[in-house]
Amino acid sequence: MDILAIAALCIVTAIIAKTIQPTSQDIAIVITVAGIAAVTFSIIGTISDVLYEVQSLAGISDIGGSYISIVFRVLGICYVCEISSSCCRDCGESALASVIDIAGRVAVSVICLPLIKSFIEAVESILELA
Repeated sequence: MDILAIAALCIVTAIIAKTIQPTSQDIAIVITVAGIAAVTFSIIGTISDVLYEVQSLAGISDIGGSYISIVFRVLGICYVCEISSSCCRDCGESALASVIDIAGRVAVSVICLPLIKSFIEAVESILELA
């Protein structure tokens, strides 16, 4: 993944869309969506490589699969919330964006409860040994 190429594509797409927007807003939206799709397809391969490496590292380090699952779910929630709240802010809906941010934080907190429980149990077992 070449971040400079992705950044350049996004900047060029934004400039073209903003230039065309006063005359044809529909075409500007199509250009923006096409740019988003191109970037998304370019990073899909990288994402699968990262997932493979993390899974292999988890296997080597003997970390439970449930912990890795929690990490991926939290990352997914973070990405979805960031993208959707940014879209709301771009549309001038900062209140909706704030609600999305709060909902994401609550969802992450709920998903992380098993990790917190495991951490507390580990601390309790260490304290019992002392």
